[in-house]
Amino acid sequence: MSFDLSLKNIPVEIKKEEVRRYLGEYKGITETPSEINLLIERLIILSKTLISPSAISRSYPITAKGENVIETEAFELPGRDIARLLKDSIEVILCATTIGNELEEEINSLLEKKKVLEATILDAIGSTAADTAMDYLNNLLKAEATRKGLSLTRRYSPGYGDFPLLIQEKLIEFSGGKSLGIRVSPSYILIPRKSVTAVIGVMKG
Repeated sequence: MSFDLSLKNIPVEIKKEEVRRYLGEYKGITETPSEINLLIERLIILSKTLISPSAISRSYPITAKGENVIETEAFELPGRDIARLLKDSIEVILCATTIGNELEEEINSLLEKKKVLEATILDAIGSTAADTAMDYLNNLLKAEATRKGLSLTRRYSPGYGDFPLLIQEKLIEFSGGKSLGIRVSPSYILIPRKSVTAVIGVMKG
C-alpha cells in the first residue's frame, strides 16, 4: 500500500488572496491598499522565475501505538497529538516539499538594499508557494488512497501542538527530503526556509 511519490516542477498557482493572508490581512477586518496589491502582483510574476517546487513522500506501516508515541520499524513519532491523529491508521506517510533557494537569495538581496516591504511580500509569496506545493502532494495522496479504498487523516506538521520540532531530522531523513536538498539547522529550522514537512495517516475504508 505504498504512497511513495517524488515530484519535480510542481505546477504551483500562487493566489494573491493567500499572500495577503500571510501578510496579516483578515477578511472583513483589514484590507490591503491598492498600491500594495499592485506590488504583490508584480512580485508574484517575479517569483515564478525564482521557485522550483518539488515534493516527496514515503509511507511506512505502523507497528505499535501508545498514548504518546507512534512506532514504525524505522522511527518513532512522539507526542499525544500525533498519537491521537494516527490512532486509527495502519500506515503513516511522511511528506516534504520545498521551493528551493533562489527566492530566499532574492529576499536577502532586497533586505541588503533596504527594500523591506518587497522582501516581506516575497517572503509571504514563498510561504504560499511552499504550502501550495504541499497541498498538491496531499491531493495526489488523497486520490491514490481513494483509488485503493482507503482514506487519509488531515496532515500534521512539527511545531503544532506537542509534536516537537526536533522530529524534523527524522522526517527529512525518512521522507526522502534530503534528495530535494532539504536539511535541518541545529535549531531544527528547515533549509531552504521555504520548505514544509508533514505527517499523514492512512486508514482503512
